[in-house]
Amino acid sequence: MSALHKHGRWLLLCLLATSLTGCAALQQELKDFKFPEFKASAFGFNNYATAKRDFDRGRIMEARARVLAMDKSRDDYAQAKALLDKQIEPARLRLLRHYAARASSAERRGDWSTAMDLYGQAASFSTKPKSLQASRDRMEMKMRQARLDRLIEQRRKLDAAWLAAADNLESPKGVDPKDDVVGRERDRFQSALEDRADDAYDEASRYLRRGVPEAAYVEIESHLRLQPDSERGKRLMADVKAAMPKGLTIPADRRTSAVKRPVVSKPVVPKSVSRQQIDELIKKGDLVAAKRYALVYRREDGENAAALLKQIQAKIEAKAAAHFNRGRIEFRREHLDTAVREWSKAVELMPDNPEYVEQLRRGQQLQDRLKLLREGGQPDAPVPPPSGAPASSPKK
Repeated sequence: MSALHKHGRWLLLCLLATSLTGCAALQQELKDFKFPEFKASAFGFNNYATAKRDFDRGRIMEARARVLAMDKSRDDYAQAKALLDKQIEPARLRLLRHYAARASSAERRGDWSTAMDLYGQAASFSTKPKSLQASRDRMEMKMRQARLDRLIEQRRKLDAAWLAAADNLESPKGVDPKDDVVGRERDRFQSALEDRADDAYDEASRYLRRGVPEAAYVEIESHLRLQPDSERGKRLMADVKAAMPKGLTIPADRRTSAVKRPVVSKPVVPKSVSRQQIDELIKKGDLVAAKRYALVYRREDGENAAALLKQIQAKIEAKAAAHFNRGRIEFRREHLDTAVREWSKAVELMPDNPEYVEQLRRGQQLQDRLKLLREGGQPDAPVPPPSGAPASSPKK
């Protein structure tokens, strides 16, 4: 059992007696009392033994702090002071100079992250770390600026490629504007573009929460480049800019001013929509417009936007199937014009459905042929001969 445990009860009684009686003689006795195997120097955390243990374990500044905080009246103070002067201080200065020199060398090489770490280590061994800490912060800004410059340049190039591809998704000359293959690829690409914009928004939010606003800026700029009318994106951009450190500079985007994108006519959709507007469109049966509005609503982070889009899509599919089936019924009744109108409505709702598109194509072909026959035209006109070949007379 330790000395403190052996004499603890006796010491507690003595202290109690002192507090109750105020006996000066007893107080003096307690002051002079020392356990033979448990000296007073062992009570404090700041003593030679603990300072030496810290020093031997490489905790130089902790050992230094212990010695400086020691009571100079302690028996082991002289020993601790000698440890400070002969070992702790020389070791501290050696480490300080070592890390400061390496940090300066890394700075000259332009290795900002290494210099940042080394200046920080040098500051931890300095008694006046303000200057070294300022150098460390300066290296951090240079590192973050270099990272921002590279990331934003790369992202702008990638987004430019995506947008250029989006501008070339219309059917080329010689291909039916409603070609189902081209239409399906266009819809798949637009869906991928939407996903890319949503991912950028999510990453911007995550980086902002982590305290890396420059990385958040790269992402939210990309989101707004792909979805310029995104209200939630504009709000997040304002938050990102407010959190941006003053030492960082956003590189100018020269690419957007240099490239003139062709104007593509698109359905007019408000910049901001409400759930009530979407519900009204659904009620009127304008499901295509409702879907466009719902996509904007999702970009604005509208409540239950994903479930709403799923609901609208289900209604679109059901309505398109109804038009398609009515078209087949009318066709069997030999009401070709009515059948074509029904199939056209089905394709308008679902332009990527190959069955609907093919049925409409065949119906329109038959419709054109019958029209020519009724008007006395020649549905089977001869194929023009190759260039330079003599023209053949049409067969009668």
